[in-house]
Amino acid sequence: MYGYVGGAYLDYRAISEALDEVTAAGYTKLDFHLHTYGGVVFDGNIIYNALAAFTAKGEIDIYVDGVAASMGAILITAGTRVHIVDNGFIMIHKPQGGAYGTDADLTSSAQLLVSMGKQFAQTLQARTGNKPEEVATWLDGTDHWFDADQAIAAGLADDKFSAKATNVAKLSTEEATQLGAQALYERFAASLNSDHQTINKEMNKEDLIKRYALTGVTAQSTDEEVLAAVDAKIKEGSDAAAAANRTAIAAATDQAILDKKITKEQRETYIARGEKLGLADYNAQLNDMKAYVPITDQLEGKGGGEGPTASATDRKGWTWKDYQAKAPRELEEMPKKDPKAFTALYKGEYGVEPEL
Repeated sequence: MYGYVGGAYLDYRAISEALDEVTAAGYTKLDFHLHTYGGVVFDGNIIYNALAAFTAKGEIDIYVDGVAASMGAILITAGTRVHIVDNGFIMIHKPQGGAYGTDADLTSSAQLLVSMGKQFAQTLQARTGNKPEEVATWLDGTDHWFDADQAIAAGLADDKFSAKATNVAKLSTEEATQLGAQALYERFAASLNSDHQTINKEMNKEDLIKRYALTGVTAQSTDEEVLAAVDAKIKEGSDAAAAANRTAIAAATDQAILDKKITKEQRETYIARGEKLGLADYNAQLNDMKAYVPITDQLEGKGGGEGPTASATDRKGWTWKDYQAKAPRELEEMPKKDPKAFTALYKGEYGVEPEL
């Protein structure tokens, strides 16, 4: 099974069905040839569970024909025995992913990645027998490459076999790190024959084209062309969502300027803040803000008629509570400026005269 985990040749449905077929046929031993640069963790988990279910009653020998990187490194741990080609590599790193949405969406995705990391650590520890702290170093956020001998020493593989892709120069782990998983995968893929790609089901191109409204491809296009069109469609949707999000953040910022919550000079700074926070949190922050009032406008005489310039007729009929709510400073000054009025208000509120 060569390719992207979750792709045409490492699709969890196809592999689960294949395992069901060989089980129904009475086979209890299986050779599983793998070459992958990784892929979708969820698909990989289902494939892992299917392989593990087979090994509960039978045996699987997994052959790493080139590269078992990322999710591929987890898949091989389901094997009864693991054999790696002598010029091959295994690469382990922390599960990665992205998310878009509210703070709850992002928090949920982060928690899911944490859970996946713990699961990976347990799986690798069970396979290799290494101490938890050693396995933890493989999941520290960087790519950890193992050539055939290092993989065997680490307990990730049991032995090695002669190169299938004989024209692929043997590389060091440093060179593998510089190339990256996909580039290294492609170096092998060009030379490996496909005798072991046992999936015999063709891609349903018409269904994919209809489901994703693909353009530029037909049922006569190659699998690679159709998959490239799917990738382009996904990227187009992602780009459109990101553009819509930026537009919404800019609109919210412009409204905040109109509401005098921020100034025009602060626009770009606040837009950058919105892109970092996300639209929902940014809107919540703007909603909590009040219109900016210069400190000079809050001084006595400029704050809504509280100062001496306000007309007395503006207060006609006001009660004690009106003054407390609308002109508290004037109420505080009233015992000295107008004790008679203060006494009347106080008695009207509390039923007794105040001690002035």
